[in-house]
Amino acid sequence: MFDIVQKKWVFFGISIVLCLISIVSLIFRGFNLDTDFSGGIALTYEVKGEDFSTEDMSAIVSEALGSGKSASSVQKSGDDVIIKVGYDKDISDEERTEFSNTVRDSITTALEEKFGKAVYDSAAAAEPEEDEAAAAASSEPDASAEPDASAEPAAAAAAATQAPAAGGNLVSGVRLSSMDDISPSSGRELARSALWMSLLACAAILLYVTFRFEFTSGCVAVLALAHDVLILLGVYSVLQISVNINFIAAVLTVLGYSINNTIVIMDRIRENTRNSRKESYGEIANNSIWQTMTRSINTTITTLLTIGMVFIIGVASIKAFALPIIIGIVIGFFSSVFITGPLWATWRDSAVNAKRAAAGNGKSKSKKK
Repeated sequence: MFDIVQKKWVFFGISIVLCLISIVSLIFRGFNLDTDFSGGIALTYEVKGEDFSTEDMSAIVSEALGSGKSASSVQKSGDDVIIKVGYDKDISDEERTEFSNTVRDSITTALEEKFGKAVYDSAAAAEPEEDEAAAAASSEPDASAEPDASAEPAAAAAAATQAPAAGGNLVSGVRLSSMDDISPSSGRELARSALWMSLLACAAILLYVTFRFEFTSGCVAVLALAHDVLILLGVYSVLQISVNINFIAAVLTVLGYSINNTIVIMDRIRENTRNSRKESYGEIANNSIWQTMTRSINTTITTLLTIGMVFIIGVASIKAFALPIIIGIVIGFFSSVFITGPLWATWRDSAVNAKRAAAGNGKSKSKKK
């Protein structure tokens, strides 16, 4: 049986290297923040008449925005495409409005040149036209009636209200379905809330594991969780994958999954510690890891198969949620099996050696006296 604890520095070294790469990337590259965090606009277009891919749409959007600007994310869902463009830093409210209008007009023009302007179903559009004709006929002024000064402003307001409404279903071309504005302040508040949620989750896990097992096990479990989250953040930073609100939900999911695998190993370590009086902490940890190895592997594989199929056949928004979970499951398995047990054994051995050293120093001082 392979002694995992004896080879612990190999696995510790791998973790240290991955953590250092993550920290360096986070410092110098940062995140590719989606508009959920950085602020920006989200444009939803309906495209009919010609098939398109996300890559094609990204190229069109990049060309429309010009050099120095790019969409933070482009997601396709059926005939709809959601284009998110972040604001420039330190932008005022007036500049935000001008920026939003400019980006909307540029992208709309580029998409209409590629896919054509919106063409609606004539049968469905006939009813609104008949209704408009009847309304116009009923609103014609009576020659015998006196002119009303408020008639023209009221008619203008009604026309302005009805103008944006599109008649019928889209047959071909491009139609702007919605345009949402996300302020940078709301994005910062969202990031702050996500950080507090993660910290509270770690604190709750520390309290639970300490109560369920011991303080050493709780600290080891929280260190393993911090290890998993740091490497997950590093992967997103190195690859510059867009970070959106789905990422926060995925991180919290990874925390729950990773601690579940860790607790199984800790529970077996506790049982073996009670029953084994002559074995060292390293031997207890290694035996406990191998006794739970089959369960850890089976749980990881079955979970990966499920979430992997979701990632393969899912739409873009589902893939954005599934990707960090896949990465987190792999990292969580590595930390639970190769980091948690050896770290627990090292911690306990260090505590025992420290007590022995303190006891030895006390005896030597008493002999001198």
